[in-house]
Amino acid sequence: MEFEEAGSSEQKTQQVQRRDDNQNGKCQEENDDSGWPAGSVSTDDYKELIVQMRKSNLLFQQMSSVPLGELTMLLAISRQSERIGAVRVSGLGNAMKLSRPAVSRMLHVLEKKGYIQMKNGEEDQRYVFVSLTDKGQKLLHQEMAYGYHVLEKVRERMGDRCLHDYLHYCGKFHEILSEEIIKLNSK
Repeated sequence: MEFEEAGSSEQKTQQVQRRDDNQNGKCQEENDDSGWPAGSVSTDDYKELIVQMRKSNLLFQQMSSVPLGELTMLLAISRQSERIGAVRVSGLGNAMKLSRPAVSRMLHVLEKKGYIQMKNGEEDQRYVFVSLTDKGQKLLHQEMAYGYHVLEKVRERMGDRCLHDYLHYCGKFHEILSEEIIKLNSK
């Protein structure tokens, strides 16, 4: 089963720019008929966020034949190798915001399953490079094809605009949440 991304990166960027009403990426609140009180967040909102994130996590786990963390690592390896070629283990930790021991544990699990291979650098033995094996590429392709199929069904029911807005605002939410957590933890 083949899959492809709909629209170019440039088209998606233009869509995102049109949806944002200012440089901070805030949602437009004028003429909002959603019933949400403007300018307030409650503990119930936070509780709902926890419940919805847990539901999303469980749904993703049901969609995949491998644990979500492993799938995310395989995807990170694939994306980095497409972008920059050889993937250093240290770069994966930075990209996924994981500690060295966590990355090392996960990579050893993936290597044991036959999805990746790790090699010391030829010029500098201190560097360890990782790549997907044929088995890992096949698994990732199958997972992406299935996920694409499910997402396409969701798009058919939800509509293009709602799905793209949802994905955009999820990304924006995570970006802002990450920045705020870093600010609060640095105080």
